[in-house]
Parts: sequence; structure tokens; C-alpha cells
Amino acid sequence: MFEKTLEQIFTLKALKNAFGEISSRAVGLDGVSLEVFKEDLIENLKELQTELLRSRYTPEPLKHIHIEKEDNTERPIGLSSLRDKIVQKTLALVLSDYYEPHFSDKNYGFRRNKDTLKAVARAKDLVQKGRIWVLRTDIDNFFENIDHERLMHILTSRIEDKNVVQLIAGFLTNGSFARYRYLNNKEGIHQGDPLSPLLSNIYLNQLDWFLEEQNVAFVRYVDDISIFCHSKKEAEQAQVNLEAYLHSIDLHTTESKTAITHSIKEGFTFLGIGFKGWELSIAKDRLDQSIAKFHRTASQTKPFDDMLVKLNQHIQGLSNYQLKVIGVEHPQMKLLKEAMLLALYERVYKEKKRGTVKTKGAFRKKLMLLDFPFSFSKVEKKDYIERIIVKAFEKHLANKTYTKAETKSKGKKREYAKKYATASVLHISEPGLYIGMSKNTITLKKKGKVIHQMPKTQCERIIIASKGVSLSSNVVELCSSLGIGIDFISPGYKIETPYASLFGNNNSYAKMTLLQLKILDTPLQMKFARAFIKGKSKNQLNYLKNLDRHHALLEKEIGKMEYGIKTIIKKAKTPNELMGYEGQLAHLYWQALVKLLDSKVDFDGRVTRGADDLVNASLNYGYAILYGRVHHHAVRAGLSLNISFLHALDQSKPTLVFDLIEEFRAFVVDRTIVSMVNNNEPLKLDKDKRLDRKSRQLIAKNVLEKIGSFTKHKKASKKVDTIIAEQAYMLARAVRGLTSYKPFIGKY
Repeated sequence: MFEKTLEQIFTLKALKNAFGEISSRAVGLDGVSLEVFKEDLIENLKELQTELLRSRYTPEPLKHIHIEKEDNTERPIGLSSLRDKIVQKTLALVLSDYYEPHFSDKNYGFRRNKDTLKAVARAKDLVQKGRIWVLRTDIDNFFENIDHERLMHILTSRIEDKNVVQLIAGFLTNGSFARYRYLNNKEGIHQGDPLSPLLSNIYLNQLDWFLEEQNVAFVRYVDDISIFCHSKKEAEQAQVNLEAYLHSIDLHTTESKTAITHSIKEGFTFLGIGFKGWELSIAKDRLDQSIAKFHRTASQTKPFDDMLVKLNQHIQGLSNYQLKVIGVEHPQMKLLKEAMLLALYERVYKEKKRGTVKTKGAFRKKLMLLDFPFSFSKVEKKDYIERIIVKAFEKHLANKTYTKAETKSKGKKREYAKKYATASVLHISEPGLYIGMSKNTITLKKKGKVIHQMPKTQCERIIIASKGVSLSSNVVELCSSLGIGIDFISPGYKIETPYASLFGNNNSYAKMTLLQLKILDTPLQMKFARAFIKGKSKNQLNYLKNLDRHHALLEKEIGKMEYGIKTIIKKAKTPNELMGYEGQLAHLYWQALVKLLDSKVDFDGRVTRGADDLVNASLNYGYAILYGRVHHHAVRAGLSLNISFLHALDQSKPTLVFDLIEEFRAFVVDRTIVSMVNNNEPLKLDKDKRLDRKSRQLIAKNVLEKIGSFTKHKKASKKVDTIIAEQAYMLARAVRGLTSYKPFIGKY
């Protein structure tokens, strides 16, 4: 039994030691910071001690916030007041001394002398000893689902002083404020509290000893559990036993992360490390996140020196874990080096362009402060930095030369750009204006005086980006009849996020239908059709190149596709011929993916209808989600959806959506589904060969996340959803003869 009383736990020395252990500078609802509390530390600690020992102490409600995780999801966090952190830290330190000897040595989470490196080392050792079947699972929303009554029963059975138990109960039931709304806490423990890690281990200690009694080899890190077995039968039985036990304590495995690898040769991921055969690597999603973080950190608007500090923090995190696992000679080191070089090269170029850092010597001095994670010698580090600087300065010089040549025509460019921008869109950003009608003209008035006019036949969109703007019902009626969209944009937000939009009952322009019909059987139709196919094929090709950087299997298919895109697409004289040639390219693309996925899943090629295999069923479902977004933006652009330029016309179907979607299939859906398969995400077919409900939910989540993610396009970071909208509007303008249509080709 743990026999210490409150008086023995909360000594002034113990409270002072706990204060010294607190490093987080996040402030709770009381607004008291470390610095302020430290100004009169001893008196503040004495006051806190008195409240604890005289039963006057009550925890402050927590500040409820969310922090972004590396996978772009959010984790709920409760920020305790500093006084509550000190009390919890004191409890955690003294209770850990008691509980540590009672914990299983297979538990590596939140433990003294235990960490992810040691957990991975144990997993590697088990694999090398012949346990080549692995059950991988984690617990569904573990922290949020801890049962208070069960936890209190566990604590009471070990802690003698009921005042100590009651104090912990106060922290468990303590609620939080999210803005001005109070949130009760009836189950679960607060992530972020100093006491929560220990309580989580206490709660799952019985699970650890249950697994010990089952005589299975396992490694647990918080709610992440891996059981290593000699045979498939042993792994299946371990899964049954584990899930039954978790169910008995009202916890459940996360189905999306439960899997049995059929062979260690196929590989699995544990704590962000990929195991395949005897080789270890950084898991693909973690590697991609690290590379993306290099670019994201380097591209932020922070001052150059601040950017270097953030980059060093990221490098330190890699060096403390992943890089220790893979070693300096691993092929992934080269990828990380190149990613860092490219990110820094772009940032150095921007700093040079802005003039914030001017000379090569100044850049050298600053970049030498970087903690390179690659075990460079001093000479190698200097050479690496020199490559970054030379590359950036060469780009700056080339751009400067181009800018000089461009200066003479800049006046005309501005003139035509201004005309183009105002030709069809009425953009209002000034408060107090009035939009009205005068015969066939839309008028804009300020204090009763007309300040701008636009013919109604010229207007295709009205954007109201200011407060206090009024408009007449005549304008609303006109816009409804002509299909002119009215978007209301909050002044502090980007144009692509209107808080309200008005559309008429018929969202396609009356004359747009006629204009699209006139294009059929003309050279412009083939121009549009070729653009759609070029966008589709180039995105497929670039995706294969991206995959081949990691797998080195697809050189033959990539070569054939490159040749085909350069030659056979140009041969087509009609959309039907073009579709035929596109089919040849698509066959190469899908055969490449068949080769890539061969070890993962049964997949023989693309099936559009009646698919009864997992990959095709998943692709079809993903495309259905993407269709919705493309359809939405085509409607907003005022296009006539039944008149297409590539696919055969069908009055019962929006065939123009079939045209527009081609450019986004590989970029949005294919890469999402292939990634899910490669990462062993649990996609399943039911007995009728259809995706089960949870698989559909998972696919929808991932595809929608991809549509909402940012990518580099036309030298800017944009949401994929925004790019879809831009492509639809570009096509509408091209139909009117206002611009040419260029397909979207993504960055992979």
C-alpha cells in the first residue's frame, strides 16, 4: 500500500522541487505565469501548502484548447493553472516512486528510463528472435474514455489515505472552459495535465499483467500495443483475447488501426518506424510529414533567425528519435538532406530578393548555426551550405535579369490586367455603397452618386467584401434570372471562403449553354479535350514518378507513359480517338499500380463498374466524393453541365463534370487510396463485395482531407478545393473566349 499522507507528500521542499520540474509556459485560466509566480516563490508555495493541508484547496477549471497534430488532426488539451500543475506534479513524482516497481517492463510510455527508442529496440529484438507475426492495435480515444469509477477503485485499492484519493478525484472531475462555455468532465482524463500520464499507466497496468499471464511477447507505449507471435494462429488468438479484455473494461481497439501482418516481409509500422524484414526505416507518412515540415518552417513569414530556431527544433526532434533508429547511412538520410536543401534554398532566395540578408557571407554565418542531423564534418557542412547559397543566388540573378527585360511592358500588362479583372466581376470592398439597376446596367452608388457602371450582360459574379453594403431587389432578381452569383465575403477572409452566396433557381447561364454548343465539332473542342487528357495523364505520370522515388519499381511504365504523352495524344483528330489513346496511357498507369500493390492486396487493374475487389471499390467511392466537389464548382462557375467536350453528351448526366474531374483523379483520389493500402489501413468488403460502413467513413475522411489540404500551384499555396474552383471558372472564361484553358498539373 501507498501509506504517505497529505502532510508527508506536500512538504515545502516537495512543492519547490515540483515547481522546478515544470517547463511548460502555457498559462491557465487564472493567467498566472511561471515568471510571476516565481517572483515570490516561497510565500506562494507556503500559501498553496496551507490550503492543501487545511482542506481549503480547490482546482481551477481548465482552459480547453485544441492543438494541431502532425497529421493535421487536432488533439484536445486542458491547460491547468500553475498552482494546479504544481500540486499534480508533486503527486506524480511521489506516486511514481511507489508505482514504478509494480508496472510491467513491457510498458514503455511515460516511464523513467523508458522511451520510444527502447520500445522500438525491444520490438526489433522480438522480430529477430523469430516472432514474425505481429498484432498491431491501439485503444480508441483512450484518454477520453477512461472510466472514473474504475480508476478510483484501482487507486483506492492501493492508496491508504483517502484524502489523497479525494484530491485526485477533484482533478478527474474538474471541468474546463471553452471560450465562455463550461464543459463538465464525467469521464476521461485531461491530456496535458502533469498527473495524467501516470494515471493512464495505472489504469492500463491490469491490461499489461493480463498480457503477461497470457504469456505473449508485447510492447506497449501508452495506448499503442504490439503483440509479437511465432504464428498466424497465435496472433489471431491474441487478438481475440485482447479485444475481449478491453471490452470487459469498457475500452475498445481502434478498428482503423487493428491489423495482423501476414508476414514480417510485408512490413508494419510501430511508433512511426517501419519494420520490413530485418530493416528499419522511418514510416512513409512520418517521413513525408518531416519533409513537409522542413518546407513549411522555411516558408513561414517569421524572421530568418527565428526560422532557423524552429528548424533546429525540428531537427533536434528527428535526431533524438528517428535518425537514431535508421542511422547515418540509411537511404532516407539522402531524402532528408535534399528536402532540407530545397527548403532552405527557397528561403535564402526569398531573403535575398527582399534584401533582409544581402551577402553570401551573412547567409553563411547564419546557416552555420543550423544543427544538421547528418553527422557532417565541418568541411561537409560548409559545402552543403555553399550549395544552398549558390543555388539561391543563381535563381535571384536569373530572376533579376528577367525582371529588367519585363519592365518595359509592365505598364501595358497592368492596364490589361486591370481591364480583365473588372471585365466580368463586380468586386466591392468599400462600406456604405449601394448596388442598383439603371435600365440594362448595374450601377454602384456612393452617397447617391454613381461611381461605377457595368452592363448586365458583362457581369458574371458580384463579390461583396465589405460591411454596410446594400443592394436593391431588382439586382437580386436580375442575378437570379441571369445566373449571376452573389458572394458575401467577410472582410478579413480570402475570396474563396464566402460566408453566404446567392444563386437563382437555374444556376447555369442562359447564354452559356448556347456558347458551349457552338464549340462542339470545332478545333476549340479538341483543344479543351486535349487539355483534360493532358492534365489527367501528366498527373498520373508525376504520381508514378513520386512513388518510384520510394519503391524503384516503375521505370519501364514511366518511360512508356512519357513517350505516349509526348506523341500519341497529338495524333488524335476526334474526342473518341483521344479517349482511345488515353486508354492506352491509363493501362500503363494502372499496370504500374498493380505492380506496386502486388504485395499488399489483390488488384489486377482498373474496373469502373461492378467492382468486387477492395482497391477498385475504394477508388470508385473516392471518385464519387470528388465528383460532388467538381459538380459544385462547375455550377458556381455557371457552366452548362450537360454539354461536354471530351466525354459523349448524355442529357441525363452532367458529362462536363466527367471532363473536369479527369485532372484531379490521380492527385486527389488515387494517391489517397494507394497510401491507405500501403499503410495497411483497414479497408474491408462485406459479404456482398461492397465496402463496409467503416471503410466508407475512412475513405470519405481521407479524401475530404485531401480536397481541403494545401498544395503549391502557380507559385502560391492553395487549397485543392480552391484549385478545382479556379479550373471551373477558367473553363467558363475560356468558353466565352476571354482566356485559354490550361489543365491543372499538381506538385507531388
